[in-house]
Amino acid sequence: MEQIAGQEFEPVGAGTTVFVDDAVVEGPVVFLDSPQDVITFVSSGAVKETIVLARGGTTTFLTPALTGGVKGVITLQGAPTSHLGILSREYGIPCVMGVTFEKGVRSARGEVIPADGVRVRLDISSAQGRVLVEPGAPVDDTPLPDPDAEAVAMQEQIAVLLQSFQGQVPHGSEGDAAIRADMTTGILQVTDENTQRELTVEEANELQRYMAWNIWDFLALRATEGESGLIPRQEYECFGCIHQWQRYPGFYRLILDRVGVDGLVDIGAIPRREPANKVNLLHVWCSGFTPMFGRALLGELGMASPDERAEDSRLLLQFMRRLYRGLWGEGGDMFTSMRGYAAPMLDQAWIDRFAADQIAIGEDEERRRLLQSFNANTEMLGFLLHFDNRSGLNDTGPYDLGDGRFMIVRDHFLHDPMYHWHDVAEELPHCLTQAMVFRASPDELQTMLMDGGTLFSEPANYLRRLESMSVYCRETWDTPASEIRLLDEDEMRAILAKTEVATAKLYRRIASMPKRDKIAAGAQVYYGEFVAAVARAAGVWDELLTEHDFWEYDEVTSQSYFPLVRDGLGAQLVGKLFITGTGFPALPDGAFADVELADLHPLALRGSVAEPAGDMDALAAAGLAVQTPAGWMLTEAGTAKHAELLAAEQRGLDTDALRPVYERFLAANGPFKALNGKWQSAGEDARWELVGELADLVGRVDPVLRRTCEHLPRFGGYDARLKGALAKVEAGEFDWVTSVRLDSLHTVWMELHENFLQTLGISREEEGSY
Repeated sequence: MEQIAGQEFEPVGAGTTVFVDDAVVEGPVVFLDSPQDVITFVSSGAVKETIVLARGGTTTFLTPALTGGVKGVITLQGAPTSHLGILSREYGIPCVMGVTFEKGVRSARGEVIPADGVRVRLDISSAQGRVLVEPGAPVDDTPLPDPDAEAVAMQEQIAVLLQSFQGQVPHGSEGDAAIRADMTTGILQVTDENTQRELTVEEANELQRYMAWNIWDFLALRATEGESGLIPRQEYECFGCIHQWQRYPGFYRLILDRVGVDGLVDIGAIPRREPANKVNLLHVWCSGFTPMFGRALLGELGMASPDERAEDSRLLLQFMRRLYRGLWGEGGDMFTSMRGYAAPMLDQAWIDRFAADQIAIGEDEERRRLLQSFNANTEMLGFLLHFDNRSGLNDTGPYDLGDGRFMIVRDHFLHDPMYHWHDVAEELPHCLTQAMVFRASPDELQTMLMDGGTLFSEPANYLRRLESMSVYCRETWDTPASEIRLLDEDEMRAILAKTEVATAKLYRRIASMPKRDKIAAGAQVYYGEFVAAVARAAGVWDELLTEHDFWEYDEVTSQSYFPLVRDGLGAQLVGKLFITGTGFPALPDGAFADVELADLHPLALRGSVAEPAGDMDALAAAGLAVQTPAGWMLTEAGTAKHAELLAAEQRGLDTDALRPVYERFLAANGPFKALNGKWQSAGEDARWELVGELADLVGRVDPVLRRTCEHLPRFGGYDARLKGALAKVEAGEFDWVTSVRLDSLHTVWMELHENFLQTLGISREEEGSY
């Protein structure tokens, strides 16, 4: 127990603090499990006194609670770099994310949480936030299920990969230097020469290698934010990215035919000439990243080979580079991660104008509340209008004002006629631009402007350093930049009121939509966003709509819907490809002709292997494998080559004959997993009694392995490995049951199971096996 302000409160959970503060945050907690729960809660009249608990770390699910001024937020999943973390920071609402509770009641899904109505306190005085409950809070003492050893091992591996790219390269400027150290082509420097010509395969692959690290650096933690409860974003992102891969190459060729390379470079320069335009840092970045990610997704689904459409890949990558050539003007380093995470790109004339128009805050707390509320609520509506992705937000800066101050320029996009649900915002302008001035030394406030157009800072609550702000309006997407106008405080209040109405209306509309409609709308955003602004600037947007069936799905995109959504692969693949850095498979260059499935398959099965058999040096030289602190792993190119070889094997496999054999394995798999759970909690005497059951299960898979080897000889060896591990156990070496550091019974069994899954093309979620 801890005594705080005269009362004893008990720590029951810990997570990650979004921003550090010494204030004690206390109030009754309520668990919000569905959009209807959120709607009912905000109608209760108790919003400002309540701390809300949600499952995931996505922004839009809690929209009405955040706009209503909830007292605090707790999540079971997610991290401060997630969308919810960003928005709770903007609102100044204390938030602890990814909390694991040790004591409480059970949710409908069996999660341990505080009971509704219990008073909780949030301790956000350090990076590790804590949740405490009042004395006498209800507790469900029902024993929790034993953790699945396989899931625990997987989480341990994920933790390593979140901390460093492929277990080797860190985040930040140190990681940027490390990932560039072995590159030889100079393709990360945009120059007139290398943007005018076409890319070589080697250049394209080096660029993709950096892109894999770059997107991991930005989004690896966001990939673990969990489910939304409102918008199935991971599913629609996958669907939209695949649609981009299918159709963007044709659109990009049309744009190049109309404006040429120099014209495209000039379009890329728009972010220097004007704010409040969707040709901006985020959209230039995504013009290459998201369609190329769609290519990887199709490969993961087994719907395309990495060897296909290499020319389209090089086109997409070079199209993005040409936009970057215009964006930076002088060329040079391509990404903000190469520029110290800074993007001060607007022409000085804009910065001078913004600095001259500043509204000082000083000691005027009412003005500070207005400006912070205006920033947070317009940002929230931008997220909601764009279906919980960053397309409604873009930051640039910092701009050094030369007197100890710096400026961040932020655009909020609130109305775009190409989306039918934007009718809720028809009284709002296309874009609002905030020029925010801060007075702080680098020691007091460090900023990172990510390539996705999003500002992060240390400390996270950067708005406390806000000294002044000016706000501007661009009425429509085609309003001339010369007509961008300054808003006064009365206009800000009027826009803020309209924003709150539009937000509440849109939330209820989205909450009532069927899942398929939500996915279709989200995919429409992802598909439309990253080409429309460039097409508008090139003068071909109307032609895309009227002559090229822009909004229609092609056959491959349509076919991807069911595995992504029905089979649940979309939610799995986003995190997997971001975290492992395998979202940008290398283009083929003929260097891997002699590689066989047996060379790569052990790494694909285990993720990482400390001492694999085979010629690892040859695989490393071919760019297919890399040695990391976690062991040898496949590279993006290795993953792509493995998928190609596995697909070739599957085409000649009699799966109808093999599936009944696999069913016999599954009949033993359930008892084996249950026995592993018993083993972990059993004492030594009880473990000796379980050894015989382990031996029986190993014997049950003997005929399974013999039958499998008749179809696939590469399954040979599992029998000897299982019996070898069993012999160790029978000799009293009990680590050989579950240890992930040995070729234990569990390790071999898990690998065997994964081998069946990959061979038959079955997802763990599809069969309910984790």
